[in-house]
Amino acid sequence: MKSLLRIILICIISLCATLGYAQKTKAALEAEISTLRKDIETANKLLKETSKNKEVTLNQVSLMEKKIKNRQQLINAYNEQIKVLDQNIAKGERDIKSMSGELVKLQGEYSKMVEFAYKNKSQYDFLEFIFAADDFNQAFSRMRYIQQFAEARKTKMEQIAKTRKKVSGEVESVKQNREEQAALLADEKVQQETMMKEKEELKNQVAALKKKEGTIQKSIKDKEAQAKQFQKEIDKIIAEEIRKANEKNKKSDKSDKMALTPTEKALSTSFALNKGALPWPVERGAISSAYGKHTSSISDKVTITNNGIDIVSNENAKARAIFEGVVVSVVKPSATNIGVIIRHGDYFTVYSQLDEVYVNRGDKVKTKQEIGRIHTDKTEGKTELHFELRQGTDCLNPSTWLAK
Repeated sequence: MKSLLRIILICIISLCATLGYAQKTKAALEAEISTLRKDIETANKLLKETSKNKEVTLNQVSLMEKKIKNRQQLINAYNEQIKVLDQNIAKGERDIKSMSGELVKLQGEYSKMVEFAYKNKSQYDFLEFIFAADDFNQAFSRMRYIQQFAEARKTKMEQIAKTRKKVSGEVESVKQNREEQAALLADEKVQQETMMKEKEELKNQVAALKKKEGTIQKSIKDKEAQAKQFQKEIDKIIAEEIRKANEKNKKSDKSDKMALTPTEKALSTSFALNKGALPWPVERGAISSAYGKHTSSISDKVTITNNGIDIVSNENAKARAIFEGVVVSVVKPSATNIGVIIRHGDYFTVYSQLDEVYVNRGDKVKTKQEIGRIHTDKTEGKTELHFELRQGTDCLNPSTWLAK
């Protein structure tokens, strides 16, 4: 009996450990699905705002591309979750089969106990069994045996009840998993159909813009030239901040590394520890241009190099600091492209394409503090923030630092 209990205990522990792992994976996928749904909802709201413009714009195409990408990721997440549920169902069915077999075995053992007890049911039989002992020790041992037999019956009944409950719970779990899987499959089908329509719509939008390819190429090149000029200004400001910090902290070498005070070191460490969890520089938005080099979906003759990311948001949206720090500069290349640079120890964040700012050089800012209003291009109906993240002079990919 002890061996049987040990086997059951090992099975239960193994089952709980495996189910615990599956639930964590399922929870992670549910969180991913929730985030992707929100991203798609945001893109839909922004597209609704930009659709007021009768002519197709690059912004609309960018948002549609982003939405399709999110939709595909959502479908992929559904498929992963369906696989997890498949594994849960298969394991649940194996466990039901195993526990049902164990239940039959326990019931068989209990039946034998009941049969034995029935054959020896009278108190006289038990007393006769005890008094027939050769001596007191043997009588005591027989009495202990009868007590242990009664306890064993009770234990066996408890084991049967627990196993029945376990089987019932597993059956219900499999049923729930099947229902959830069916709902996911149905929703996945809807997402697939929606994505096909969106791809067709995107194809038509791109075709419409292709007719204006020459104008678009010129516009992209003009913006690239403006961006390069702005980058030079940012580089100059950050280099000066590094020089002043090194001079202040009496650092003799002229490397790009920044000498920090203990307080600044603590701020840098805190900033770094929040990688992947930093708030977005807008309350609501979608990435319209990713970090690094890429070609336009309209014209592959122009390569865009982005030192940060561009985020489209709703009209009158505000830019906000992603972490506490100090404003080191407010740059004004034009009335509709004001930039704010904030220092966080040896990290710098850059917020540009603002048409109004609420901070000045030297101001201390808090996390999520509004620092300016993002400019809206009335022609395209686009409200877009350019955001950069640097450590010293090195450009970093903001997407890996912001919360998902």
